[in-house]
Amino acid sequence: MRFPRFLASCLALAISLDIVSAAVAADSSDEFDLRQLTDDNFRSEIAHGVWLVEHYSPKCSHCRSFAPTWLQMAKDKQHLERLTGFHMAQVNCLAQGDLCNANGIKFYPQLMLYVDGQPKPHYTGDRSYIDLEKFIDEHSSTYAQSYMAAGTEEGRGLGGLKPNPDGVVAEIDEAQFGSLKESGPVMVEFFAPWCGHCKKLRPTYEQLAETMKGKLNVVAVDCDNHKGFCKNAGVQGYPTIRMYHHGTRTEFSGARSLDKLTAFAEKAVKVTTLQPIKLDDFDSVLTSDEAFFLYLQNYDTTVADLNSVKAALEPLLGSVPAYTSSDPFLYQKLNIANPPPTSVMLAFSSHSSRPVGSLSFPTTAESLNRFIQLHRFPTLVELTGSNHNSIMNSDARPIVVLGALHKGDEGKKEMDSLAEVAKAWKKGGRSFAQPVWFVWVDGEKWSGWLKQQYGIKKGQLPSVVVIDPPMNEYYDTTIEGTQITFDGTSIFSVLEGVYQHFLRPKRIESTLEWGSRSAAATLITFGQMSVDHPLLALVLLVGAVGLFVGLLQKCNGRDLKDSGSGGSRLD
Repeated sequence: MRFPRFLASCLALAISLDIVSAAVAADSSDEFDLRQLTDDNFRSEIAHGVWLVEHYSPKCSHCRSFAPTWLQMAKDKQHLERLTGFHMAQVNCLAQGDLCNANGIKFYPQLMLYVDGQPKPHYTGDRSYIDLEKFIDEHSSTYAQSYMAAGTEEGRGLGGLKPNPDGVVAEIDEAQFGSLKESGPVMVEFFAPWCGHCKKLRPTYEQLAETMKGKLNVVAVDCDNHKGFCKNAGVQGYPTIRMYHHGTRTEFSGARSLDKLTAFAEKAVKVTTLQPIKLDDFDSVLTSDEAFFLYLQNYDTTVADLNSVKAALEPLLGSVPAYTSSDPFLYQKLNIANPPPTSVMLAFSSHSSRPVGSLSFPTTAESLNRFIQLHRFPTLVELTGSNHNSIMNSDARPIVVLGALHKGDEGKKEMDSLAEVAKAWKKGGRSFAQPVWFVWVDGEKWSGWLKQQYGIKKGQLPSVVVIDPPMNEYYDTTIEGTQITFDGTSIFSVLEGVYQHFLRPKRIESTLEWGSRSAAATLITFGQMSVDHPLLALVLLVGAVGLFVGLLQKCNGRDLKDSGSGGSRLD
């Protein structure tokens, strides 16, 4: 009696295992379904993207042997549908004989490749997982690069006409200027016929126009004949050279040599604002560019999002490199979801492979512009005479954290410390309406300028101030009421106070204001002296006034000379 009971127990266990196995199999099949194409949906499905289609027959033994590899590959490459537009599907030729015959299927299984509805040479490699994966990665990546390249092509000129067809400097009026701006970037020299610097520049400027023939409109405005135009443009000295593009203007502040002017002009005529790259290109980009943007696209990226990115980058006139990619291996290297829920913009700085900022799409134009302005410079950048205007007089109206550092190894350590503060701010600081930029200067070389502008003495290095350039003001007191010090806690406290409008700013004095204030203080001192020594006071007063007038004329003359020749003054 025990033996039959034992058989019954074994039978029950076997039935239970079969039920469990069936349940697992059912769960596995429910987890992923192979896409099936029929005569009704074949043309519409393969019309867009890359499609690798297996034509098979249930009766084919080779098809049954290949089935596990095909199923696993379809699971593993499912993410490529949204990332690169690559799809995998099947056609059952036993049920869809006419469709297979129409596609010229001669044997089973046969793997056919279609790109945007057009048949390509079928797969002839080994049906191993490794070989098939290599084929898929190659074709999906190539397709992604092709549609990204097509999306980043830019038209030049207006109505198909090339700019500056004769390679000459065209003298224009305000109406002509408005028309030229509609057709692309315009480089403008505002000049006066009597200005010696303008006369000296003209031959070089004409050479520039010849160099940029067919590439960029190079024009000039006679401010004696068009005073209203120049006044409305905010021209304050001659010559003033600017680039106008997409509603923005960028002033040229470098040395007025042909090489420097050409480099400035070339930034405005780059054919693309987004350069497609792959994983293999990333390390070289990281090495060559101190700061850059990377826009990661996928197959679902909309034209509206792509156009918004290009429009936001174009006013930078190529001053910040920008790249785009949909390479799955680059996603993997950057530890980003593959594919991400949306397209994403990354900002990189200081040759670090870790992005300092990211922005997901869709987003508003305001948020995108704020993100680009925040990260357009490296995390920490040196303030020099050549970039002073683009930083301190930027249309972005930034808040500038300025560090005055020592020279040599000591200064290098201070620079690293300030860079860490800047990185921490980018990661977790307040979201100001305007960007916050961190810059540094050689505090020993620019000691006079620092003392005059911000009261920083040479013996106080390293020092830091927070500047609001549009308001011509600065802050050197924390929210707790203490003097700002060269450390992250103190700098963050000042920025918090600026954000909350808790702090009272100090005014930045110009050279003329500084001289006037000093003269006034001196006159008060002489007034007090005249009570006790009237004759001596009179002699000293006359001499002091003459000395101050001479010094102010010399300072103002040097300011104009330095600003006109790209000299050594920061401002």
